[in-house]
Amino acid sequence: MRATSMRRLAGGAASLMLIGTMILTATGSALAADTRKIYLGPDPAYTTGPGTLSFTPVTTGGASLSKLYLKNIDNQTLTHVVITIQRTQGANSIEGIVLGPDAGKCAVTATAITCDYGNLKAGATRSFWIIVDAQATTDVSAQIVFNESNNPNGGNQQIDQAHATIPVGDATCDSAATFVPPGLAKTLTPTNGTDCAGDGQRSGLIVPASSDGSVISVDDSLTAVTCPAGFSCFGNQVSANVNNGASVSPYLKWTIFYTNATLGNVNPNKIAFVHDGTIIPAGNKGLCKNATSTNCQEPFVVSATGVTFTVRTPSNGLIKGMH
Repeated sequence: MRATSMRRLAGGAASLMLIGTMILTATGSALAADTRKIYLGPDPAYTTGPGTLSFTPVTTGGASLSKLYLKNIDNQTLTHVVITIQRTQGANSIEGIVLGPDAGKCAVTATAITCDYGNLKAGATRSFWIIVDAQATTDVSAQIVFNESNNPNGGNQQIDQAHATIPVGDATCDSAATFVPPGLAKTLTPTNGTDCAGDGQRSGLIVPASSDGSVISVDDSLTAVTCPAGFSCFGNQVSANVNNGASVSPYLKWTIFYTNATLGNVNPNKIAFVHDGTIIPAGNKGLCKNATSTNCQEPFVVSATGVTFTVRTPSNGLIKGMH
């Protein structure tokens, strides 16, 4: 692996927390004397205290999901509540896809997403999700307006912008993280924008489509160690996170390519794998028996430059090659 490779995202995925108090009043200050208060953040049960908006882990060129809950935490009805999010946010852009139970109230133009939730009774909550195409760490903001008018110059109509910073990890030949929208499958292979030809091991994930979308990350920057008794670890371990460890239907595919230089004199027929303690045997013994088999290998593929192994597992976690 390259010496400059980024170390694995902590726990398979960097914690990318967007910082900002999202309790806003008509004067634009947090918890001010004005009684009109509204919350914007990731917690649908929010009642008191500051909110912290979070985006899913992402590396350069990937996408990040933010689940936003809008809640009237006042003791009176707020009228004509509107959220506006500009689609260009520094180097990043907001996709023209709005998800979530109340996404139907959001209109998308080439420049902005505008969610008009009308009158919100005390305690009422609305939810919508946005997707950021991430290129660089930058500020993300939303404007909230309520009470009678969208006039930004009135005395009690506009809430100042809600700000948060989305950190974007560097894209490397070893690590990648992204969000995949609902109904789409994804093959995620880390790259730094080159063909990564000098990388002795190229690891990736093939994630099937999910009705709720998938938050995924993969990292193979660390040498494989501590394999089961009777085996020697081989190459680098591969860490993956798909939807925080949820089962993957029908299965998750791991693709691991070893160059000829990395293989050396190791026979591909002798390469086994261990996935979170489950041994996946080498050769015919470990081959997948049918279309739904898991914890097994598909036939490996030999090319002029190396060998590609494809392993099926029912979930994500940690996988190591061994012989």
